[in-house]
Amino acid sequence: MIVFNAETMRAGAASLRSDAVYKAVLRGDVVSMDPAVGILRRGKVCIAGNTIAHVLTADAAVPPEFDGVVPVETTGTIFPGLVDLHNHLTYNFVPLWSVPRRYTNRNQWRNEQPAYAHDIALPASILAKNPDKDYSRAIVRYAECRSLLGGVTTGQGISASTRDGFRTYFEGLVRNVEHPADADWVACGGQTLDFQPSQIATELVPALARGKPFFYHLSEGTDADARARFQDLQLADGSWAIKSSLICIHCVGLQPADFDQLAAAAGMVWSPTSNFLLYGETARIAEGKRRGIPIALGVDWAPSGCKNMLGELKVARSVSRALGDLFSPEELVSMVSVNPARMIGWEQHIGRIKPGLRADLLVIDGTHEDPYAALIDAREDAIRAVMIDGRLRLGEAGGFAVGTPETSELFMVGRKHYFLDLTEPGNDAMGGMSLATAIAKLDYGLRHLPELAAVPAPAVRGELATRADWTLDLEFDDAVPDALSLLALTPPERVDPMQLDPITAVDDPSFSARLKANPNLPAFLKETL
Repeated sequence: MIVFNAETMRAGAASLRSDAVYKAVLRGDVVSMDPAVGILRRGKVCIAGNTIAHVLTADAAVPPEFDGVVPVETTGTIFPGLVDLHNHLTYNFVPLWSVPRRYTNRNQWRNEQPAYAHDIALPASILAKNPDKDYSRAIVRYAECRSLLGGVTTGQGISASTRDGFRTYFEGLVRNVEHPADADWVACGGQTLDFQPSQIATELVPALARGKPFFYHLSEGTDADARARFQDLQLADGSWAIKSSLICIHCVGLQPADFDQLAAAAGMVWSPTSNFLLYGETARIAEGKRRGIPIALGVDWAPSGCKNMLGELKVARSVSRALGDLFSPEELVSMVSVNPARMIGWEQHIGRIKPGLRADLLVIDGTHEDPYAALIDAREDAIRAVMIDGRLRLGEAGGFAVGTPETSELFMVGRKHYFLDLTEPGNDAMGGMSLATAIAKLDYGLRHLPELAAVPAPAVRGELATRADWTLDLEFDDAVPDALSLLALTPPERVDPMQLDPITAVDDPSFSARLKANPNLPAFLKETL
């Protein structure tokens, strides 16, 4: 457990966590993302349990039920927690890929490029499918904390398959759009790989008819084949399988006229970093804005993406500037807050700082003339606190937050110490694994990939049958007969040791240089990174 500073802890000792309803009052510049409220300088956010109870101006008195609650002086700026609508979390321990060439279609690097198997698919499979379930736990812990340390409170979840083939999702630290903890929140579906043309009518159309948000990777690439995946959405009767429940990811191959049809969708998810690193281009995002299509940002994954949403915001701003300041800083911040919340039908739960919504909050250092630009500028060590469901999950140590040794972990980001609350009540599938333990486990596994790959496939299968009641899903690579077949076909001497990347950009001094070394990155991005 983490609580705000010792003074607040003492003042509320009788009611902080033992009371039926936890109460807190945060004071700072409140960026509500609600047009009716705007920015409240020196405002107050009153939290009761897991819910935002009141959002008040600087001179407004707190309601009587908050009498005796000592306000937390954040000396910072308070935002809604960030939302990442596109991330393949299971791959997020894999180092940034040295992309060998420019691709025109994602199926080229997935199916035709030996470097992908060597650098991404094999390392991911060796650890994610390892019979030692602590590797799977470490992957989950590392991936969730990578998001959390960048201010993300909602993202796509990590899925796993049980021995009998049942697919499940982890209920972890960060909210999970496919598997919300609250039964009355709509759960999202999706498809990562391309539907075959014949499957559009038989699988996609029925999925959209259910009315639940459905993510689909659409036209990921720049060639005619990538665009054909969009054209496949036109049905035999001339209508389109594009409904208000469809959320389209990437859309790189769409031509300007195609956005007329895309306007019927719930929105699009834009991952500019990954698009540029792999294809040298990104979606014609100005066409989306021109038609009023809701746009959200997604980090995509570690092999060709930023560390977290703070990095993706910076790249999106650079693209916007290259397009003549296409988006204002406020519009960019909307792409990681209110826009994605609306796209998935969660706008009455998250995405704004408003009474009745859940207390998912991000606090960054200082107050700023333009707080939207300040968030885009922020590094991970600018974060003061991240709260999810009224629970402080990340808090800056040294007088701002206090963690109990039994239920929190001290972790350094940049030159700052933070408390992390990673504990879960009841049956914790993570086995209480700390982030430090996860990092050590993954670092060891990557450095010993040849030895782990040398375990004969039949032996691995036998251990999986007896030891692992679940294994992590690899969305791109479980499409092959199975990952163990890939291992069986790859001699251990063809697998090389790797090194785990630092979990944050501020702690990875080579990250910017490695991004700039990518052969596909345009000059304007290299200049701004």
